Amino acid sequence: NGAVDNATGIAGILEIAEKFAAGPRPRRSVMFVAVTAEESGLLGSAYLAENPPVPLKTIAGGINIDGVLPAPPAKDIVVIGYGASDLEDILKKYAEAEGKYLRADTEPEKGYFYRSDHISLAKKGVPMLYADGGSDLVDGGEAAGKKLGDDYTAVRYHQPSDEYDDSWDLSGMVQSMGILHSIGLEIASTDAWPNWRDGNEFRAIRDASRAGE
Repeated sequence: NGAVDNATGIAGILEIAEKFAAGPRPRRSVMFVAVTAEESGLLGSAYLAENPPVPLKTIAGGINIDGVLPAPPAKDIVVIGYGASDLEDILKKYAEAEGKYLRADTEPEKGYFYRSDHISLAKKGVPMLYADGGSDLVDGGEAAGKKLGDDYTAVRYHQPSDEYDDSWDLSGMVQSMGILHSIGLEIASTDAWPNWRDGNEFRAIRDASRAGE
């Protein structure tokens, strides 16, 4: 159970961590964290935000990896909370290099940006990116992507039937994880400090944190 939500996310974290460990080492340190009890109220990530292993003001940015639907490559990447931070500029660069475009979450009214683990760090001012696999599939377009997503939601999401199957097409997931690795590597290899966009609710918190207030 939980093969997609969230064993795929954990697998993605581990694969990216192994790639970083293989080198070369970036200038900044990189932290990989798997937190628990999201469904019970973001308990693990909330604890992390209140008890960070490093000062939050020293974290340049973070990437949230939640459940990743096994699917063929898509032409888009969905950004939950689209327009929130400078991290999207980095995402756009690597997405376009793979022939992808950024798409805003089509159901913002469901509040997904506030329901996944990244929000605990966002509330402390840390710029966070939550990008999900696309739905506009290279083969079959949006109709095929919608069919895959609707089938998972109706038949497997939070149910015992969320199990691994040998028929899974992991190619889209592999492509997405490669893009997220590239984003993390760029952040860790420069002296840049991404921030929330002007007017974002977390911008003032980040500015005060970085100023040492």
